[in-house]
Amino acid sequence: MSEPRQDAYAALLGATVTQLGGGNATAAITVTEDHLNPHGTAHGSFIYSIAGLALAAAANNDTHSGVVSSVLIDYLSPARPGDALLATARVVERMPKEDIFEIRVTRGEDVIARATGRANRRART
Repeated sequence: MSEPRQDAYAALLGATVTQLGGGNATAAITVTEDHLNPHGTAHGSFIYSIAGLALAAAANNDTHSGVVSSVLIDYLSPARPGDALLATARVVERMPKEDIFEIRVTRGEDVIARATGRANRRART
């Protein structure tokens, strides 16, 4: 396991992002009052951000820079203050110049959201 390069947005949100290697990564965070929408649940853009942090970390490594070109997310269950969320991204399809990822945002055993993402793979210079 290694820590990805500094991600200022992850730091702003208070997320811990870990690259697991082989196109896999996680982003962990606890929902706070600052992450809520007017309904008192975690804002959709917050959930999207957590999924995106895991995706970006999974798409990047020491030899390749992954540039995310699309994300499709389904929100399945609300998250509330105090919920510990974990976004797990894993590559499910490798093509010549891009990868397709599956991302799941969970609270324990409960799936909060699921997403698919696509990232172009470019050699680091």
